[in-house]
Amino acid sequence: MPQGADLVVAERLPKEYQACLNRHNLSFLRVATPERNHPMARPRTPIGTNGVIHTAELSPGVWRARTLYRFPDGKRRQVERTRDGKTKTKAVHALQEALLEIAAPGDAEIKTSTSLTQLAEMFLQSKIDAGRTPYTIDTYRQQITKIINPRIGDLRVTEATTGRLQRFFTTVAKEHGHGAAKGCRSVLSGMMAMAVRNDIIRTNPIIGVEGIQRPPTQGAKALPLEEVTAFRTLIRADTELQRLDLVDLFDFMLFTGCRIGEALALRWTHVDTAAHKITFAATVSRARGKPLTIQEHGKTESSTRTITVAPELFGILATRDHSNELVFPSMLGKLRDTNNTEADWRAHRDRLGYPELTTHTFRKTVATALDVAGLSARAIAEYLGHKQPSMTQDKYMARNTGSTVAAEKLGGMFGVSSG
Repeated sequence: MPQGADLVVAERLPKEYQACLNRHNLSFLRVATPERNHPMARPRTPIGTNGVIHTAELSPGVWRARTLYRFPDGKRRQVERTRDGKTKTKAVHALQEALLEIAAPGDAEIKTSTSLTQLAEMFLQSKIDAGRTPYTIDTYRQQITKIINPRIGDLRVTEATTGRLQRFFTTVAKEHGHGAAKGCRSVLSGMMAMAVRNDIIRTNPIIGVEGIQRPPTQGAKALPLEEVTAFRTLIRADTELQRLDLVDLFDFMLFTGCRIGEALALRWTHVDTAAHKITFAATVSRARGKPLTIQEHGKTESSTRTITVAPELFGILATRDHSNELVFPSMLGKLRDTNNTEADWRAHRDRLGYPELTTHTFRKTVATALDVAGLSARAIAEYLGHKQPSMTQDKYMARNTGSTVAAEKLGGMFGVSSG
């Protein structure tokens, strides 16, 4: 045994060497057992990280870079890459890229090197697999291809920090508006949630992003209740709106508070004339490049509902053509497009003195009328198909637009009592 070897790990020393030590009485050798829990022991390499990279020139112009990487199973394994080059740089870069490509647990497709563009495709596929509507998928895809990918698509998942995303949303809100920023936030929140579930990042960076505030001037306003009767009289006297078959549609929406897509998808099989009940269980849907269709479920889980409406509404429906499956078909007898219907109204609303009135105004007007009539937030939410009464209160009730006179007329206008 060479002198100077003053530390020998006992558990690794073969028996014949121990006998040699005893026979020659080599007392200068101190046999020690390693202390695994020594307070000064080096901490373990965290999972998903590597130790020091060592390099060596195997032959002239051939370099090897090697390190120990701790895999998701907790074990440390050697990873190395060899490259030709005058220096070690190429070998080190190749090893670093290899370490980034090591799959994280849970989903082998998502890695720390995955770009937001790649993650977006995985997100879209997950929504398709989950059965989301073609319209929803198309909306997500437009936000991704037109805004997210061009601006931040090259970022890796781990580079999409809260600060970077906050600056992104601020820019999108300024250049594309509140709606676009809110839509991008929803998509990115879902994307980053996938990364969290696959242990690529610890927390969703969207959590720390400041809320996107809607400008106070935006959004449909309720029609003042005292003006409802005059508005109905005005549109019924307008020959152009009669020709476009908008009059009965608008009356229907004022009685039911339904969404325009729900009204245009309504079929006679969902109208119970005897019981004065209407069931909303579908909506009009269109995806880019695909024909207009009826989506056999509502916008949300709570959208499917059956409501009782005023008998006056059924007097209006009785005059309509029942030979068509649809209650409000297009002028050609086919499924009516929501965008085209909105455009038809916009073409005439200035002339009629209602430049800011949209079809969503009718929905807010109904919520306000029912509120003035004394219905609870829960009852109004169920009537409108909202899941949360708080949303109905915050966005649909406008208490200051009502009046005592209007409340007394609710029985004839909406089929509710103000008493």
